[in-house]
Amino acid sequence: MGLSGEQSEKITAGSDAAEPPAARAAPGRPKSKKAQAQQRQRRRTARLSYDDWVDGALNLLSREGIGAIKIPRLCQELGVTKGSFYWHFDDIEQLMTAMADRWSATQSRTVRDLAAFAEIPVEERIEKMAAMLVDQRHWIVETGVREWSRSNPKVAAAVRNLDQRVFETVKRTMLDLGFDENQAGIRAGAMVYIGLGLIHGRDNLPTPSTEQVSSVIELLARP
Repeated sequence: MGLSGEQSEKITAGSDAAEPPAARAAPGRPKSKKAQAQQRQRRRTARLSYDDWVDGALNLLSREGIGAIKIPRLCQELGVTKGSFYWHFDDIEQLMTAMADRWSATQSRTVRDLAAFAEIPVEERIEKMAAMLVDQRHWIVETGVREWSRSNPKVAAAVRNLDQRVFETVKRTMLDLGFDENQAGIRAGAMVYIGLGLIHGRDNLPTPSTEQVSSVIELLARP
């Protein structure tokens, strides 16, 4: 990616090239431990890739929400300078677009995986659904992404598509259990709303165990 004059100035201002005299080793003398550590840090910064930035931003989003996605905070998180950021992105909006593309691609794979549920025995499907509902890692990521979807149309579309596919998968399970179209839709909707409630209420309510969630699912799956 070519760099404009403004970006080059940003890189120069943000880089470690202007190293303070105290950090430089005197000619002909071994470098101090501090200088060696700074040199290792500069080498690591130079190796930080485009994917490292996107992955790091998504990880930060999952922990601290969309408000944390700012250049200074990301640099602190990744242990690099602003110069490293501007090697890969023109601005924070370009990084946000890359994050949205990456998350949408991940969810497309998830949607394809959901289609395979139809080949799994009904009892096993119910067990997998219960496990997904109590997976705290899933909740943490979903909370950040759903907050983000309020301001990003691409992420909102991916979230909506995923919710619809989850609903259809659960409804298919209810139909396979023998419920009619109306009852299958009602029970599938209740189960999906339970999942959304677990995502948004996880900080305020007791965390259910897998057994407890399984009991609720079995209740909804009972004729």
